[in-house]
Amino acid sequence: MCRKLTILARDSATRIVAQCEHGTIHLYWTRAALFLHPAELLPLLALIQCWKPEFDEARSESFLIIRRSDGTLQLWYHEIGVCLSQSDLYDLAALLWHAAARLKLLSPDSSPLPRHPLEPSRPVTCVLPRPEWRN
Repeated sequence: MCRKLTILARDSATRIVAQCEHGTIHLYWTRAALFLHPAELLPLLALIQCWKPEFDEARSESFLIIRRSDGTLQLWYHEIGVCLSQSDLYDLAALLWHAAARLKLLSPDSSPLPRHPLEPSRPVTCVLPRPEWRN
């Protein structure tokens, strides 16, 4: 059971990225809560940065983004799904970017994560190497 959370990024009372005393990343988005290994943070961020509005689907390791028929998006982490608008997806990317920077997962001179050459005509796979976890 987690007893202490360190806030890594927050843009509202219900959109928070934190880390507990066990090292687990807690991603709270409205009513959903995802619990990630720290090494999953950059692959999720890379996937979101790969996303283009014309895509129907994109996946990266444990994550999947699907466009629903009403135009909204679903972000899936294993069997947990979170509904997002396109602007929510960009807000989530900003939170993840800030959290990754606070955890020193990004090098100080790094530019945004590399964009992958993607085609909207097929499902997209965006995979970055898993980073080493550093305390």
